[in-house]
Amino acid sequence: MKRLWTLATALTLVASSASAQAPVLGNVTFKGDQSSNGVIGGYLAGPYLADLEGFNLQFGLTGTSILTNTIVWCIDLPNPANPSIDSYYSTAFSSNTGGIVGDGDFSKTRKNDPELYKKAAWLIEQYDPTKDFQSGAVYNAVNIQGTLWTMFGASISGFEMLTIDADYASKITRDWYVLSDDDVQGEVSSQEYITSVPRSTVPEPSTYVLLGGGLLLLGMANRRRRMLSV
Repeated sequence: MKRLWTLATALTLVASSASAQAPVLGNVTFKGDQSSNGVIGGYLAGPYLADLEGFNLQFGLTGTSILTNTIVWCIDLPNPANPSIDSYYSTAFSSNTGGIVGDGDFSKTRKNDPELYKKAAWLIEQYDPTKDFQSGAVYNAVNIQGTLWTMFGASISGFEMLTIDADYASKITRDWYVLSDDDVQGEVSSQEYITSVPRSTVPEPSTYVLLGGGLLLLGMANRRRRMLSV
C-alpha cells in the first residue's frame, strides 16, 4: 500500500509540472482601437485590436495562420503601442480546471505578479459593451481601462475606480494570456497587453497523466487483491 501511495504522489507531482507553461515567443502588431468606446486622460479606451503570430499552439488552435484583429486590452500605459510587427512573449494562466491548469512562468511579464494579472482578467470579463456611454454604467470601457492602468501603476483620472471581487481567481471563465514585449536591446519598449480565448475542450497534458496514473493504480490494486485471495 505504501508503494501505491508513493506512486500516486509521484504522478501528482508530474501532473503539476506538466501543467506549467513556459512563455511562448511570437509577434504582435497593434492595430488600434476596436471602436469608439470613450476617452480617458486623452487616450482612447480599450478594447483594442492586434494581429498575433506564433501563439496558435499555446492558444489550443490548429494551423499557423496569423490571428488577425484579436481583441486585446492595454495594461501598460507608460509604454507606446507599436503599430509595427514586434516580438512578444505570451504567458498563459488560468485558475479554473476547465482550461489551463495552474499558472505559467510569469518571469517575462512586466510585473511578475500572477495575482495582479488574474485581477485584470476578472475585471475585463465584466466588460459590457452595451454600457459604453450610458450614464451610471459601471463596467464600461472607460472605467475598466482606467482601473487597469491604475492597477499597473499609471496615474490617470476621469473614471470610476472599480472594486475587484474578493473571489476573482475562482470566477475567471476564460483562458488568459499576457503579451509582454521581449524588450530586445535597442528596441523601443512597447505596451503590455492581455488577451483571452474560449476554454479549450482538449484535455491538458496533466489530465492525461492523471487519467493514466489512475488506471495504473486501479490495475495494481486489483492485481494485489487477486494475489491475496489465492
